[in-house]
Amino acid sequence: MKKLLIFFFCAGMISTASAQKEVSAKAIFDAIDKGQAVSYEGATITGVLDLTELSNKKRVKQNRDYEEYKSTVEVPVSFKNCTFKDDFIAYKNNEDKRGGKNWSISMGDGETYTTDFEKSVVFENCTFEGKSEFKYSDFAEKAVFNGTKFGKEANFKYADFKRESNFANCTFGEYANFKYSNFKYDADFYSVAFRDYADFKYANFNERVTFKGSSFNQHADFKYAEFKDSGNFDNTKFKSGIDMKYSNGKKYMN
Repeated sequence: MKKLLIFFFCAGMISTASAQKEVSAKAIFDAIDKGQAVSYEGATITGVLDLTELSNKKRVKQNRDYEEYKSTVEVPVSFKNCTFKDDFIAYKNNEDKRGGKNWSISMGDGETYTTDFEKSVVFENCTFEGKSEFKYSDFAEKAVFNGTKFGKEANFKYADFKRESNFANCTFGEYANFKYSNFKYDADFYSVAFRDYADFKYANFNERVTFKGSSFNQHADFKYAEFKDSGNFDNTKFKSGIDMKYSNGKKYMN
């Protein structure tokens, strides 16, 4: 009888471990919406994870043709060695607020939904197979994306990194959009593979930033970028040119 109980206990443990390998986006959304910290390792997340629809969503701007809503992730989130099979949405825009369904990645008329993160955000060695939308997101604590692969467009346009940010050893398969992004502390883009257009136009680096050992397969746009401390581009490969026109600050290249 004792051996039988041990067998069923072990079987239950195996079943639980197996079940944890695949997690629904809804389960993660529900946990965050209830104020529960989220931490997963080695999981596959299925379904679109839309964090712009949290129950704390508030309207922050309104005029005749435009409305903006803001959701806030109030707990730390951590994903290590995880795969997101579908889109990760912390930004979306509905150009026709009268009932159309044309979701756009640009700010325009209609309804815009954005998401801020009050606690630390960790996506370590993860894979985003769908879109990753973080446009206009504020990261109040550290933002860690090191070793992560972005299969489609990675949208960090206008993102505000208020603490350290780490994108070391990342791979951007398509458009890497950091236009107008603001980095208030050190930013790490060490040994990053930019396989498509890399857009850092108007980016603001308040402290040190490193692109050492990175490779840019397509155009690297740093036009109007501000390097207020220093920008390290040692051993960086630019296969299709780099535009530093009107950029300011110290930049080191070798």
